[in-house]
Amino acid sequence: MSIYITRQMIASASDNRGGDEGSDFVRRLFGPAIRKWRRRKMIAALEALDDRSLRDIGIYRGDIPRVVDGFDDRELGMVPFASAATPLAAEQETYLKAA
Repeated sequence: MSIYITRQMIASASDNRGGDEGSDFVRRLFGPAIRKWRRRKMIAALEALDDRSLRDIGIYRGDIPRVVDGFDDRELGMVPFASAATPLAAEQETYLKAA
């Protein structure tokens, strides 16, 4: 037995959570649409990064769709930790008001 947790172990644990058949039907009905929406959202978030940030995490701009296709549902549900960058003009305006 391995001391490391694998994706298969997490998936099997989450599959055994029980529930009624109605929620399974809804999950099967809307699951692919939600996954597709999360995939597009993740691609947009990664494409919004500059090239230097992408290189820091080891992704080239052309590889973004392929990398996101390899994500599971948990990874697609992640949200960026940092807030969205403010536009440069708004930032400069803040400094001008302070001066």
